[in-house]
Amino acid sequence: MVVAEKPKRLIFADEHSEMNDWPLRAGLGWRSRKQANEIYRPIARGTMLVTGDRGSGKDLFAFSTAYLNKYYFGRRVLLDTPPKQAFGDYIPFDAGVMMQEINKMAKAAGVEGITASNDRKEYDEFIEEATKDWALEGEGYVLLKDSVLYLSELKRYCYKRNPHNKFNKFIGSINSVVRHLDMLVIGTHVYENEIDKYTYLQYANIRAKCSWCVSREHTAKVRVGMTGIIGADFAFGGVLYELPPLYIDGDAPRSCLDGKSFFDIFQSKSMSNLKPVSTKEM
Repeated sequence: MVVAEKPKRLIFADEHSEMNDWPLRAGLGWRSRKQANEIYRPIARGTMLVTGDRGSGKDLFAFSTAYLNKYYFGRRVLLDTPPKQAFGDYIPFDAGVMMQEINKMAKAAGVEGITASNDRKEYDEFIEEATKDWALEGEGYVLLKDSVLYLSELKRYCYKRNPHNKFNKFIGSINSVVRHLDMLVIGTHVYENEIDKYTYLQYANIRAKCSWCVSREHTAKVRVGMTGIIGADFAFGGVLYELPPLYIDGDAPRSCLDGKSFFDIFQSKSMSNLKPVSTKEM
């Protein structure tokens, strides 16, 4: 497994294209350019919630989206679970890494005991403000700027019945500044109603609903809708926009993966061997 090193310098806006956006990878064919610009660029910024039944293709959609953002636009990818080797470079960003950053923020602020504080209000305020400062002006900016962050099993971090969870506050503060970071946060979970309203759902301008296709083998159907659009130099809400349904064949050879499939970039739990059962067979 190849683990990328953290970038050692800031990325400034004038290093992007004239549109202050990520330039496309050179040498792409017409179909790839169309897919990149019409499907993945519109959902490249903001907070995304991916839902669907167990085994409905949530990881397939999330991992392929993260990989294609890296392939098409040259973006950094942060993952909370290790992918397969074919995924290539990535930066680990799991609960352990988050805790290290929280402890470092507390130490830098001279309040090292804050993580054990019994004053929930004081603790919550510290996490929220310190994380914003870390993400916008500190070490976090170097790490998060222009990145894609994928959080699998989002309930682990942003469970609505555990609002004072340190990771809940940490992720919520990142969500509040994603526009300033040109960042995409992707979180997956079966049920939306188990996710914290204040730290995640209220920021989720992109919703994706996955289901496993009965008529297409190895394929997930994904419906993606947006309630707000964040571009390179603009953002506005009150917009309801839905992409055409996406059909993602996890077992199909991909030129961007030198002939490997999307099932080869993450732990698919043997999804390539699943044979959907139609209602007639039940």
